Amino acid sequence: MKQCFAVLSSLLLIAGCDVSFNTNASGTQASAVVVSDPGSAQQQRLVVDTAVQFLMLLDAGRTDMTWATAGSALKATTTESNWVKGIGTLRMGLGELKQRDRAQITFTKQLPDAPPGHYAAVQTQSAFSNLTVTEAVLLAEENEQWRVVGYNLSKTVEVAAKMRLF
Repeated sequence: MKQCFAVLSSLLLIAGCDVSFNTNASGTQASAVVVSDPGSAQQQRLVVDTAVQFLMLLDAGRTDMTWATAGSALKATTTESNWVKGIGTLRMGLGELKQRDRAQITFTKQLPDAPPGHYAAVQTQSAFSNLTVTEAVLLAEENEQWRVVGYNLSKTVEVAAKMRLF
């Protein structure tokens, strides 16, 4: 009973934690992202196709091949080795892809700490065998091609415990 209480207490403490990192070295507040027009149907299709091809490489365990899809902004901030290791760590423990929902697309011409340009964010809910996550692929248009300049996923952890208190 004591062990069960200790585990439950620890989970409640962890559930209340919020961890964030500020990479803005100057200490000034980052400017907000201004969403531009939704883009043409052709732009949306090109963006989604590029993001899906990128995600399919990740799903197939071919993280090493994603560097070829990377844009110059990404390549200027990291090395291929760090990129591959970082994504591998980020996706560790997800398991096999079971389902990926329809993507949501956002276009903008300005991002914090980035030069003006054409950017798109593709966000989707993805259910893996071990976890459901929200994946986000950030793309930039370079020489009339959409290139990956960022990837992130948000993990949501739900804890349910069945126990008799008395």
